[in-house]
Amino acid sequence: MTMSSAILISLGICVVGAILEGVAAGKNVKSFFAKLRFPPYSPPLWVWYIIGVFYYATCFFIIYRIVIHDGDAVLKYIALTLILVIMAVNAVWNYIFFRAQNLYLSFISWIPYSLVSVALFVFLIQFEKIAALAFLPYLLYLFYALWWERSLWKLNGDLESITNSSDALLHRYPAKLN
Repeated sequence: MTMSSAILISLGICVVGAILEGVAAGKNVKSFFAKLRFPPYSPPLWVWYIIGVFYYATCFFIIYRIVIHDGDAVLKYIALTLILVIMAVNAVWNYIFFRAQNLYLSFISWIPYSLVSVALFVFLIQFEKIAALAFLPYLLYLFYALWWERSLWKLNGDLESITNSSDALLHRYPAKLN
């Protein structure tokens, strides 16, 4: 594959990912953020946008390195699938967090997301060490993001709405849930 083709493929995937995230998040990102109580170690919204730019730059670089790699095709396709899953789950997270405004579920979604991220790192370290090293800062960032997400959920009392919705399900379908 030529370098320009790899660049176009990587750029195209990242553009599609960013568009999906934007559509999933919807138009009320700022207003939803304004309603939340944040832990003291929370960055302002504009810093989250910068983190997003670094995320897509990292994804672009990793996808590029995977696409141009001439080695083991199985590892290459698994790694490419994992990065695509990460990008898709990131878009789903935006829907859960911004549109559904379910802080508990957005926190829980970090668990499989983190597992897939670790799996990607393990595959990359086997055949594309430069991409793995580029991914490492993001992987470390996930620890902060998980901690932040949990704190945000706890501060904003989303647990009460989950309890209320599960109580409503119990009253609606008591035989099936007992």
